[in-house]
Amino acid sequence: MGKKVNVLSIDGGGTRGLMPATMLHCLENATGKSITDIFDVIVGSATGGIIASSLAAGMNTNEIMEIYLNQASYILPFNFFRKIWNPVNLFAPKYPNRNLKQLLQEKFGTATMLADVSNSFGTDTIFLLATLDLSPELAPGETPSLKIAIYNSVLGAHQSENLVDLALRTSAAAVNLPIYQHYGEGGNYANDPVLIGYSFCINNKKGYPGESLLPDNRLGMGVEPENLRILSLGCGSDGGSFFPRKEINRGNWGLVKWMNRLANLVIDTNMVYSQYLMREILHEQQYLRINPYYKSAEAPAVLKNEKLKIDVREPEHLEAIKSYAEFTFEKEKNKIMDFMAF
Repeated sequence: MGKKVNVLSIDGGGTRGLMPATMLHCLENATGKSITDIFDVIVGSATGGIIASSLAAGMNTNEIMEIYLNQASYILPFNFFRKIWNPVNLFAPKYPNRNLKQLLQEKFGTATMLADVSNSFGTDTIFLLATLDLSPELAPGETPSLKIAIYNSVLGAHQSENLVDLALRTSAAAVNLPIYQHYGEGGNYANDPVLIGYSFCINNKKGYPGESLLPDNRLGMGVEPENLRILSLGCGSDGGSFFPRKEINRGNWGLVKWMNRLANLVIDTNMVYSQYLMREILHEQQYLRINPYYKSAEAPAVLKNEKLKIDVREPEHLEAIKSYAEFTFEKEKNKIMDFMAF
């Protein structure tokens, strides 16, 4: 039996990232350890990628949590005139990304590279950030297609990548934020990025000299699946992807019926598939998924009657999400502590 490898997977979900950020802060307080001391691999997509990038930059969880709680309206600024010339985001994204970029530069530094991350953490904590290259360089004769791009703090080819740029790439949500450097968000295919972390951990391929900082130039950790322990944190769900049978009726749906369901169908399908596979592959004591339901009896009243989109900005709602995250952690604390073997 080899060494246990602890993996943290953080979902996308916009400013609802306050949920996992708060739970991580609670975990640090409960254990007296930093998140980067607890986990060997941290993988994030979209807002989860921003949280992972923030940890890679050396930020503490309290600071990350406070940004979501207190600066959501700065990151995603409402502009009346933008709404007038850009109704329902027909001509441009809902928000510009200049404030998000400025904030990330202030927190990370403008010149922080993945090389700086690997210098700080080495192979003790490895960071994976999911992005989607919409216009990749093509080999001669290659069919034009978008490509998955997962940035890795221990791969040689990624060392010169700027951390702010990676955070903006992984979070470039279609319609909500601009495409960044021809990249879209990782949430397009991995809003729950757990399979990215899993595949990296079991990968035992060897690269060429200098391709990886891992021993023997390995491209993954070469871990036996039974030695993995994965904590997967969601941003909370309002159950919007559920189809009530009464509403389905005879099922003769056209575009009008499907239109308001398509986004949830695409995003939630890849998430529930990832979770299904993890439960099929790993034993119960190896995979723990926590994703609170905003309509549950235990949820704060202010959240129950809201359709919480990814751009939650109202202070009352953000405070309620933080409170619900703290409640959820306390409720699940013994399970989490037993799972992580503290």
